[in-house]
Amino acid sequence: MDSTSPRERLYEVFADTAGDVETKVDRALEIGSDYFDLPVGFFTRVDDGRQTIVCAVGDHQLIQPGGTCPLEDAYCRRTLDAEGVLAVQDVSVSSIPQRAVDVFGLGTYIGAKVVVDDEVYGTVCFAAEETRDRPFSEAQELFLELLAKLVGMAVERRAYEHEIEARNERLRREKQRFEGIAENSFDILFRVGTDGEFTYVSSAVETILGYPTTALTGEPFFEFLTESSASVAISAYADLLEGEEREGLELDFHTAGGEVVVLEVNATPITKDGDVVGVQGVGRDITARKEQERELRIKNRAMDEAAVGISIADPHQPDEPLVYVNKGFERITGYDAEAAVGRNCRFLQGPATDPEAASRFRAAIEREEATTVELINYRRDGTPFWNRVQINPVFDEAGDLTHYLGFQSDVTERRRTEKLIE
Repeated sequence: MDSTSPRERLYEVFADTAGDVETKVDRALEIGSDYFDLPVGFFTRVDDGRQTIVCAVGDHQLIQPGGTCPLEDAYCRRTLDAEGVLAVQDVSVSSIPQRAVDVFGLGTYIGAKVVVDDEVYGTVCFAAEETRDRPFSEAQELFLELLAKLVGMAVERRAYEHEIEARNERLRREKQRFEGIAENSFDILFRVGTDGEFTYVSSAVETILGYPTTALTGEPFFEFLTESSASVAISAYADLLEGEEREGLELDFHTAGGEVVVLEVNATPITKDGDVVGVQGVGRDITARKEQERELRIKNRAMDEAAVGISIADPHQPDEPLVYVNKGFERITGYDAEAAVGRNCRFLQGPATDPEAASRFRAAIEREEATTVELINYRRDGTPFWNRVQINPVFDEAGDLTHYLGFQSDVTERRRTEKLIE
Protein backbone atom coordinates (compact mmCIF):
# COMPACT_ATOMS: atom_id res chain seq x y z
CA MET A 1 0.00 0.00 0.00
CA ASP A 2 1.30 3.45 -0.93
CA SER A 3 2.06 5.37 2.29
CA THR A 4 2.73 8.67 0.46
CA SER A 5 0.23 11.38 1.35
CA PRO A 6 -2.09 12.78 -1.37
CA ARG A 7 -0.27 16.12 -1.19
CA GLU A 8 3.09 14.48 -1.77
CA ARG A 9 1.68 12.50 -4.67
CA LEU A 10 0.39 15.73 -6.25
CA TYR A 11 3.82 17.32 -5.93
CA GLU A 12 5.42 14.27 -7.53
CA VAL A 13 3.02 14.44 -10.49
CA PHE A 14 3.67 18.08 -11.27
CA ALA A 15 7.39 17.97 -10.45
CA ASP A 16 7.92 15.51 -13.29
CA THR A 17 9.26 17.49 -16.29
CA ALA A 18 8.30 14.75 -18.72
CA GLY A 19 4.80 14.26 -20.08
CA ASP A 20 2.15 16.73 -21.23
CA VAL A 21 -0.11 18.83 -19.04
CA GLU A 22 -3.26 16.78 -19.74
CA THR A 23 -1.59 13.56 -18.58
CA LYS A 24 -0.48 15.26 -15.35
CA VAL A 25 -3.95 16.73 -14.76
CA ASP A 26 -5.59 13.34 -15.37
CA ARG A 27 -3.32 11.80 -12.75
CA ALA A 28 -4.02 14.66 -10.33
CA LEU A 29 -7.78 14.22 -10.82
CA GLU A 30 -7.45 10.52 -9.98
CA ILE A 31 -5.56 11.40 -6.78
CA GLY A 32 -8.19 13.99 -5.88
CA SER A 33 -11.07 11.63 -6.62
CA ASP A 34 -9.57 9.08 -4.24
CA TYR A 35 -8.86 11.72 -1.62
CA PHE A 36 -12.38 13.22 -1.66
CA ASP A 37 -14.02 9.83 -2.22
CA LEU A 38 -15.95 11.40 -5.09
CA PRO A 39 -16.18 9.44 -8.38
CA VAL A 40 -16.14 12.41 -10.78
CA GLY A 41 -13.25 14.83 -11.25
CA PHE A 42 -12.85 17.36 -14.05
CA PHE A 43 -10.76 20.31 -15.23
CA THR A 44 -12.55 22.96 -17.29
CA ARG A 45 -11.66 25.87 -19.53
CA VAL A 46 -14.02 28.84 -19.28
CA ASP A 47 -14.04 31.18 -22.26
CA ASP A 48 -16.55 33.45 -23.98
CA GLY A 49 -19.46 32.39 -21.77
CA ARG A 50 -18.95 28.65 -22.21
CA GLN A 51 -17.48 25.84 -20.16
CA THR A 52 -15.41 23.16 -21.93
CA ILE A 53 -14.24 19.96 -20.25
CA VAL A 54 -10.47 19.62 -20.80
CA CYS A 55 -9.76 16.58 -18.64
CA ALA A 56 -12.05 14.27 -16.67
CA VAL A 57 -12.14 11.08 -14.63
CA GLY A 58 -15.26 9.09 -13.81
CA ASP A 59 -18.19 7.68 -15.79
CA HIS A 60 -20.52 10.67 -15.88
CA GLN A 61 -21.93 10.81 -19.40
CA LEU A 62 -21.85 14.62 -19.74
CA ILE A 63 -18.54 15.18 -17.98
CA GLN A 64 -16.05 13.90 -20.53
CA PRO A 65 -13.14 15.63 -22.35
CA GLY A 66 -14.47 17.89 -25.08
CA GLY A 67 -17.92 18.29 -23.55
CA THR A 68 -19.18 21.87 -23.53
CA CYS A 69 -22.17 23.84 -22.31
CA PRO A 70 -23.21 27.45 -21.62
CA LEU A 71 -21.63 28.69 -18.43
CA GLU A 72 -25.08 29.45 -17.02
CA ASP A 73 -25.87 25.70 -17.15
CA ALA A 74 -22.69 24.73 -15.31
CA TYR A 75 -21.97 24.21 -11.62
CA CYS A 76 -18.68 26.08 -12.25
CA ARG A 77 -20.60 29.35 -12.69
CA ARG A 78 -20.89 29.67 -8.90
CA THR A 79 -17.27 28.58 -8.45
CA LEU A 80 -16.10 31.57 -10.48
CA ASP A 81 -18.07 33.90 -8.18
CA ALA A 82 -16.72 32.35 -4.97
CA GLU A 83 -13.81 33.93 -3.10
CA GLY A 84 -12.07 30.60 -2.59
CA VAL A 85 -13.23 27.01 -2.78
CA LEU A 86 -16.95 26.38 -3.40
CA ALA A 87 -17.82 23.30 -1.27
CA VAL A 88 -21.41 22.00 -1.52
CA GLN A 89 -22.43 19.07 0.70
CA ASP A 90 -26.03 19.02 -0.59
CA VAL A 91 -26.78 20.76 -3.88
CA SER A 92 -30.51 21.02 -3.12
CA VAL A 93 -29.83 23.54 -0.36
CA SER A 94 -27.10 25.52 -2.21
CA SER A 95 -26.78 28.41 -4.64
CA ILE A 96 -26.21 26.07 -7.59
CA PRO A 97 -28.82 26.99 -10.27
CA GLN A 98 -31.61 24.46 -10.71
CA ARG A 99 -31.02 24.45 -14.48
CA ALA A 100 -27.49 23.12 -13.81
CA VAL A 101 -28.83 20.48 -11.45
CA ASP A 102 -31.37 19.43 -14.08
CA VAL A 103 -28.62 19.07 -16.69
CA PHE A 104 -25.89 17.31 -14.69
CA GLY A 105 -27.76 15.82 -11.73
CA LEU A 106 -24.91 16.17 -9.23
CA GLY A 107 -25.76 16.12 -5.52
CA THR A 108 -22.27 16.86 -4.11
CA TYR A 109 -19.78 19.34 -5.55
CA ILE A 110 -16.48 20.99 -4.62
CA GLY A 111 -14.59 23.28 -7.02
CA ALA A 112 -11.90 25.96 -7.20
CA LYS A 113 -10.75 28.49 -9.79
CA VAL A 114 -7.63 27.85 -11.89
CA VAL A 115 -5.66 31.05 -12.48
CA VAL A 116 -3.12 31.43 -15.32
CA ASP A 117 -1.07 34.62 -15.73
CA ASP A 118 -3.27 36.37 -13.14
CA GLU A 119 -6.41 35.65 -15.18
CA VAL A 120 -9.14 33.08 -14.43
CA TYR A 121 -8.54 30.19 -16.84
CA GLY A 122 -11.16 27.69 -15.67
CA THR A 123 -11.95 25.40 -12.75
CA VAL A 124 -10.97 22.08 -11.22
CA CYS A 125 -13.84 20.23 -9.58
CA PHE A 126 -14.97 16.98 -7.96
CA ALA A 127 -18.53 15.72 -7.63
CA ALA A 128 -20.94 12.83 -7.08
CA GLU A 129 -24.58 12.25 -7.95
CA GLU A 130 -25.36 11.44 -4.31
CA THR A 131 -25.36 14.05 -1.54
CA ARG A 132 -22.68 14.01 1.16
CA ASP A 133 -23.54 13.25 4.77
CA ARG A 134 -20.87 15.56 6.23
CA PRO A 135 -19.29 18.93 5.28
CA PHE A 136 -15.95 19.15 3.53
CA SER A 137 -13.11 19.78 5.98
CA GLU A 138 -10.70 22.69 5.91
CA ALA A 139 -7.90 20.29 4.98
CA GLN A 140 -9.91 19.11 1.97
CA GLU A 141 -10.52 22.68 0.82
CA LEU A 142 -6.80 23.47 1.20
CA PHE A 143 -5.97 20.34 -0.79
CA LEU A 144 -8.20 21.53 -3.66
CA GLU A 145 -6.68 25.00 -3.55
CA LEU A 146 -3.24 23.40 -3.86
CA LEU A 147 -4.37 21.18 -6.74
CA ALA A 148 -5.89 24.16 -8.58
CA LYS A 149 -2.70 26.17 -8.09
CA LEU A 150 -0.51 23.35 -9.39
CA VAL A 151 -2.74 22.92 -12.46
CA GLY A 152 -2.58 26.67 -13.16
CA MET A 153 1.20 26.66 -12.86
CA ALA A 154 1.45 23.69 -15.23
CA VAL A 155 -0.75 25.40 -17.85
CA GLU A 156 1.20 28.62 -17.43
CA ARG A 157 4.51 26.80 -17.81
CA ARG A 158 3.26 25.03 -20.94
CA ALA A 159 2.20 28.37 -22.48
CA TYR A 160 5.62 29.78 -21.68
CA GLU A 161 7.38 26.76 -23.19
CA HIS A 162 5.24 27.05 -26.32
CA GLU A 163 6.11 30.72 -26.54
CA ILE A 164 9.81 29.89 -26.23
CA GLU A 165 9.49 27.17 -28.87
CA ALA A 166 7.64 29.52 -31.20
CA ARG A 167 10.22 32.25 -30.67
CA ASN A 168 13.08 29.81 -31.28
CA GLU A 169 11.36 28.65 -34.44
CA ARG A 170 10.95 32.26 -35.58
CA LEU A 171 14.61 32.86 -34.84
CA ARG A 172 15.57 29.71 -36.74
CA ARG A 173 13.53 30.78 -39.76
CA GLU A 174 14.89 34.32 -39.52
CA LYS A 175 18.43 32.94 -39.37
CA GLN A 176 17.78 30.79 -42.44
CA ARG A 177 16.28 33.77 -44.25
CA PHE A 178 19.16 36.02 -43.20
CA GLU A 179 21.77 33.52 -44.32
CA GLY A 180 19.88 32.84 -47.56
CA ILE A 181 19.89 36.55 -48.35
CA ALA A 182 23.49 36.85 -47.19
CA GLU A 183 24.77 34.11 -49.46
CA ASN A 184 23.12 35.77 -52.46
CA SER A 185 24.13 39.33 -51.59
CA PHE A 186 26.98 41.31 -53.10
CA ASP A 187 27.52 42.89 -49.68
CA ILE A 188 29.23 41.27 -46.71
CA LEU A 189 26.79 40.32 -43.96
CA PHE A 190 28.33 39.51 -40.59
CA ARG A 191 27.77 38.80 -36.93
CA VAL A 192 30.22 39.49 -34.10
CA GLY A 193 29.97 38.06 -30.59
CA THR A 194 30.48 39.90 -27.31
CA ASP A 195 34.11 38.82 -27.40
CA GLY A 196 34.70 40.79 -30.61
CA GLU A 197 35.13 37.70 -32.79
CA PHE A 198 33.25 36.99 -36.02
CA THR A 199 30.59 34.31 -35.52
CA TYR A 200 29.32 34.51 -39.10
CA VAL A 201 30.53 36.09 -42.34
CA SER A 202 28.74 35.72 -45.68
CA SER A 203 30.46 34.31 -48.73
CA ALA A 204 30.69 37.78 -50.35
CA VAL A 205 33.85 38.28 -48.25
CA GLU A 206 35.70 35.98 -50.64
CA THR A 207 34.87 38.22 -53.61
CA ILE A 208 35.50 41.53 -51.85
CA LEU A 209 38.42 40.80 -49.49
CA GLY A 210 39.74 37.54 -50.89
CA TYR A 211 39.39 35.56 -47.64
CA PRO A 212 37.45 32.30 -47.28
CA THR A 213 34.71 32.63 -44.69
CA THR A 214 36.53 30.19 -42.41
CA ALA A 215 39.49 32.57 -42.21
CA LEU A 216 37.36 35.20 -40.43
CA THR A 217 35.02 33.06 -38.33
CA GLY A 218 36.31 32.92 -34.76
CA GLU A 219 38.82 35.73 -35.34
CA PRO A 220 38.74 39.29 -33.85
CA PHE A 221 37.26 41.72 -36.37
CA PHE A 222 39.89 44.42 -35.77
CA GLU A 223 42.71 42.22 -37.02
CA PHE A 224 41.49 42.71 -40.60
CA LEU A 225 41.42 46.53 -40.37
CA THR A 226 44.09 49.13 -40.88
CA GLU A 227 45.39 50.64 -37.63
CA SER A 228 43.47 53.90 -37.95
CA SER A 229 40.19 52.14 -38.87
CA ALA A 230 40.62 49.58 -36.08
CA SER A 231 40.46 52.28 -33.40
CA VAL A 232 37.30 53.74 -35.00
CA ALA A 233 35.70 50.29 -35.27
CA ILE A 234 36.52 49.32 -31.67
CA SER A 235 34.92 52.55 -30.40
CA ALA A 236 31.81 51.92 -32.51
CA TYR A 237 31.68 48.31 -31.29
CA ALA A 238 31.64 49.51 -27.67
CA ASP A 239 28.67 51.75 -28.50
CA LEU A 240 26.86 48.83 -30.13
CA LEU A 241 27.31 46.69 -27.04
CA GLU A 242 25.61 49.51 -25.12
CA GLY A 243 22.57 49.15 -27.40
CA GLU A 244 23.28 51.93 -29.90
CA GLU A 245 23.17 51.58 -33.70
CA ARG A 246 25.92 52.77 -36.02
CA GLU A 247 25.51 53.71 -39.68
CA GLY A 248 27.79 54.90 -42.44
CA LEU A 249 31.10 53.83 -40.87
CA GLU A 250 33.80 53.96 -43.56
CA LEU A 251 36.47 51.44 -42.59
CA ASP A 252 39.65 50.38 -44.40
CA PHE A 253 40.10 46.59 -44.55
CA HIS A 254 43.19 44.67 -45.58
CA THR A 255 42.54 42.20 -48.40
CA ALA A 256 44.15 38.78 -48.57
CA GLY A 257 46.37 40.19 -51.34
CA GLY A 258 47.67 43.06 -49.20
CA GLU A 259 45.56 45.83 -50.73
CA VAL A 260 43.12 48.12 -48.92
CA VAL A 261 39.37 48.06 -49.56
CA VAL A 262 36.96 50.63 -48.11
CA LEU A 263 33.74 49.20 -46.67
CA GLU A 264 30.74 51.25 -45.58
CA VAL A 265 29.45 49.44 -42.48
CA ASN A 266 26.01 49.64 -40.88
CA ALA A 267 25.57 47.64 -37.66
CA THR A 268 22.94 47.00 -34.99
CA PRO A 269 22.99 45.20 -31.62
CA ILE A 270 21.60 41.66 -31.33
CA THR A 271 19.44 41.43 -28.20
CA LYS A 272 17.97 38.50 -26.28
CA ASP A 273 15.66 39.00 -23.31
CA GLY A 274 16.73 42.65 -23.23
CA ASP A 275 20.47 41.92 -23.16
CA VAL A 276 22.92 42.61 -25.99
CA VAL A 277 24.42 39.27 -27.06
CA GLY A 278 26.26 40.38 -30.17
CA VAL A 279 26.38 42.66 -33.19
CA GLN A 280 25.16 42.14 -36.73
CA GLY A 281 25.54 44.28 -39.81
CA VAL A 282 26.43 44.68 -43.45
CA GLY A 283 29.55 45.97 -45.17
CA ARG A 284 29.39 47.43 -48.70
CA ASP A 285 32.45 47.87 -50.89
CA ILE A 286 32.69 51.60 -51.66
CA THR A 287 36.31 51.59 -52.82
CA ALA A 288 35.38 52.60 -56.39
CA ARG A 289 33.04 55.31 -55.11
CA LYS A 290 35.71 56.73 -52.83
CA GLU A 291 38.15 56.81 -55.75
CA GLN A 292 35.57 58.60 -57.89
CA GLU A 293 34.97 61.09 -55.09
CA ARG A 294 38.72 61.66 -54.84
CA GLU A 295 38.99 62.25 -58.60
CA LEU A 296 35.98 64.54 -58.45
CA ARG A 297 37.57 66.56 -55.64
CA ILE A 298 40.73 66.92 -57.77
CA LYS A 299 38.66 68.06 -60.77
CA ASN A 300 36.66 70.47 -58.63
CA ARG A 301 39.86 71.87 -57.14
CA ALA A 302 41.34 72.24 -60.62
CA MET A 303 38.22 74.07 -61.80
CA ASP A 304 38.19 76.30 -58.73
CA GLU A 305 41.85 77.22 -59.14
CA ALA A 306 41.79 77.69 -62.94
CA ALA A 307 42.96 81.11 -64.20
CA VAL A 308 39.98 81.45 -66.55
CA GLY A 309 36.46 81.91 -65.34
CA ILE A 310 34.32 78.79 -65.41
CA SER A 311 30.56 78.72 -64.98
CA ILE A 312 27.78 76.17 -65.31
CA ALA A 313 24.18 77.10 -66.17
CA ASP A 314 21.06 74.95 -65.88
CA PRO A 315 18.84 75.21 -68.99
CA HIS A 316 15.98 73.38 -67.24
CA GLN A 317 15.40 76.08 -64.65
CA PRO A 318 13.51 79.29 -65.41
CA ASP A 319 15.78 81.88 -67.07
CA GLU A 320 18.69 79.38 -67.20
CA PRO A 321 20.49 80.52 -64.00
CA LEU A 322 24.11 79.90 -63.13
CA VAL A 323 24.49 76.99 -60.71
CA TYR A 324 28.29 77.13 -60.32
CA VAL A 325 31.08 79.67 -60.74
CA ASN A 326 34.76 79.17 -59.91
CA LYS A 327 37.23 81.52 -58.28
CA GLY A 328 38.45 82.64 -61.71
CA PHE A 329 34.95 83.90 -62.49
CA GLU A 330 34.85 85.73 -59.18
CA ARG A 331 38.26 87.30 -59.85
CA ILE A 332 37.38 88.43 -63.40
CA THR A 333 33.88 89.79 -62.67
CA GLY A 334 34.20 90.86 -59.04
CA TYR A 335 31.06 88.92 -58.22
CA ASP A 336 31.46 86.15 -55.63
CA ALA A 337 29.60 82.87 -56.03
CA GLU A 338 26.84 83.88 -53.63
CA ALA A 339 26.04 86.96 -55.74
CA ALA A 340 26.29 85.17 -59.10
CA VAL A 341 24.68 81.76 -58.60
CA GLY A 342 20.95 81.77 -59.28
CA ARG A 343 21.13 84.59 -61.89
CA ASN A 344 21.26 84.54 -65.70
CA CYS A 345 24.73 85.52 -66.93
CA ARG A 346 23.26 88.53 -68.78
CA PHE A 347 23.53 90.42 -65.46
CA LEU A 348 27.12 91.16 -66.59
CA GLN A 349 25.88 93.13 -69.61
CA GLY A 350 25.51 96.91 -69.63
CA PRO A 351 25.12 100.05 -71.82
CA ALA A 352 28.16 99.37 -73.98
CA THR A 353 27.42 95.69 -74.59
CA ASP A 354 27.04 95.04 -78.33
CA PRO A 355 23.42 93.85 -78.89
CA GLU A 356 24.49 91.94 -82.01
CA ALA A 357 27.12 89.95 -80.07
CA ALA A 358 24.61 89.24 -77.31
CA SER A 359 22.08 88.13 -79.94
CA ARG A 360 24.59 85.69 -81.51
CA PHE A 361 25.26 84.33 -78.06
CA ARG A 362 21.54 83.82 -77.40
CA ALA A 363 20.93 82.18 -80.79
CA ALA A 364 23.68 79.61 -80.22
CA ILE A 365 22.17 78.71 -76.86
CA GLU A 366 18.75 78.21 -78.39
CA ARG A 367 20.26 75.93 -81.06
CA GLU A 368 22.16 74.03 -78.33
CA GLU A 369 25.42 74.75 -80.13
CA ALA A 370 28.87 75.75 -78.94
CA THR A 371 29.93 79.33 -79.67
CA THR A 372 32.51 81.95 -78.74
CA VAL A 373 31.81 85.68 -78.60
CA GLU A 374 33.67 88.72 -77.34
CA LEU A 375 31.59 91.46 -75.79
CA ILE A 376 31.80 94.15 -73.19
CA ASN A 377 30.69 93.09 -69.71
CA TYR A 378 30.74 95.00 -66.45
CA ARG A 379 32.42 94.11 -63.19
CA ARG A 380 30.65 94.46 -59.88
CA ASP A 381 32.22 97.90 -59.34
CA GLY A 382 30.85 99.06 -62.71
CA THR A 383 34.14 98.84 -64.60
CA PRO A 384 33.68 97.63 -68.19
CA PHE A 385 35.95 94.93 -69.62
CA TRP A 386 36.18 92.85 -72.77
CA ASN A 387 35.03 89.32 -71.98
CA ARG A 388 35.77 86.43 -74.31
CA VAL A 389 32.93 83.99 -73.56
CA GLN A 390 33.00 80.43 -74.83
CA ILE A 391 29.84 78.39 -74.25
CA ASN A 392 29.54 74.59 -74.68
CA PRO A 393 26.37 72.52 -74.29
CA VAL A 394 26.70 69.37 -72.15
CA PHE A 395 24.66 66.29 -73.10
CA ASP A 396 23.96 63.05 -71.21
CA GLU A 397 24.30 59.50 -72.52
CA ALA A 398 20.85 59.72 -74.14
CA GLY A 399 21.84 62.86 -76.01
CA ASP A 400 19.69 65.19 -73.93
CA LEU A 401 20.97 68.62 -72.92
CA THR A 402 21.74 68.83 -69.20
CA HIS A 403 23.86 72.00 -68.70
CA TYR A 404 25.85 74.75 -70.38
CA LEU A 405 29.55 75.03 -69.56
CA GLY A 406 30.97 78.51 -69.94
CA PHE A 407 34.55 79.89 -69.98
CA GLN A 408 35.28 83.58 -69.41
CA SER A 409 38.58 85.33 -70.21
CA ASP A 410 39.40 89.00 -69.68
CA VAL A 411 40.78 90.09 -73.10
CA THR A 412 40.70 93.83 -72.40
CA GLU A 413 44.47 94.27 -72.79
CA ARG A 414 44.51 92.38 -76.05
CA ARG A 415 41.64 94.46 -77.45
CA ARG A 416 43.39 97.66 -76.31
CA THR A 417 46.62 96.57 -78.00
CA GLU A 418 44.72 95.79 -81.20
CA LYS A 419 43.16 99.27 -81.14
CA LEU A 420 46.56 100.89 -80.63
CA ILE A 421 47.98 98.93 -83.55
CA GLU A 422 45.06 100.03 -85.70
